[in-house]
Amino acid sequence: MKIAIFGTGGVGGYFGGLLAQAGYDVSFISRGKQLAAIRRAGLRIRSVNGDFHLDQVNATGEPGDIGPVDYILLAVKHYHLDSSIDQLQPLVGTRTTIVPLLNGVDAHEKLIEVYGTGPVVGGLCSLVSMVEEPGVIYQPSKLRRVVIGELDNSRSERVESIVQALERSGAEAIHSENIQVAIWTKFMFISSFGGVSSLSRATVGEFLGCPATRSLFIQAMQEVDSLARVQDINLAIDAVEKNLEMADGFVASATSSMQRDVEAGNLFELEAFSGTIITLGEKFDIPTPVHAALYALLLPALLRAEKSHSR
Repeated sequence: MKIAIFGTGGVGGYFGGLLAQAGYDVSFISRGKQLAAIRRAGLRIRSVNGDFHLDQVNATGEPGDIGPVDYILLAVKHYHLDSSIDQLQPLVGTRTTIVPLLNGVDAHEKLIEVYGTGPVVGGLCSLVSMVEEPGVIYQPSKLRRVVIGELDNSRSERVESIVQALERSGAEAIHSENIQVAIWTKFMFISSFGGVSSLSRATVGEFLGCPATRSLFIQAMQEVDSLARVQDINLAIDAVEKNLEMADGFVASATSSMQRDVEAGNLFELEAFSGTIITLGEKFDIPTPVHAALYALLLPALLRAEKSHSR
């Protein structure tokens, strides 16, 4: 089994590191300081689940150096998705499966536009990890879940094979029976949590402990729930309540990755979150006033970050 990790940040670096440590043939596509550090000193994982160091890593900035593989784990930020899709071409052969592990709900649709339905499956991950410094991935939470499934909800050998590989590597891997439900359930949570936490500039304990902000978070999730159902994506009846219960179970000091990016002046996934929700709301005539407000109020910070990163 030959695996390419496209994007060696917190997600790709961690899951790719697990697979490589377990003995799988893994190649990493990276860039900049991260690529230079991995080439120089390997890939180091600092994790609550166990530290390890891969001193010999096949890492490159050119997918053509690798050639066709069995699996591509696509692990870039959503705002890099469009520019990444064409770069996958040298990795895609007749038996390649592309597994997107991105936030948002449309990565598989964008991939299908270029590669057709054949190579593409649905995927998502739940992981708290980050690049601590070039060549070092820090994973402070025990959560390390990957969910993968065929887009037509059938069970397949190709999905089962990569799920088993991830399981053997130490991750919690699930062969989903309805990947769209899984993707939208996560999307409901992360888009609402990211937006509300970024604007409130509060920890999860602080904003859930404030009745007005807690209510706004619930309303934001309800908007996403309505959008899923109008598309016949039948989320669990208590999906909003379960996501709220999950947030209540977080360490009170927790913040969202989007919030941390906003505070640091980095690019962040506003378009993939509230931007997508607004667009779908207009398409299906579903009101999304909370996400419209989140988008409008966070957009200046995103435009500022885009201007800074274009220099």
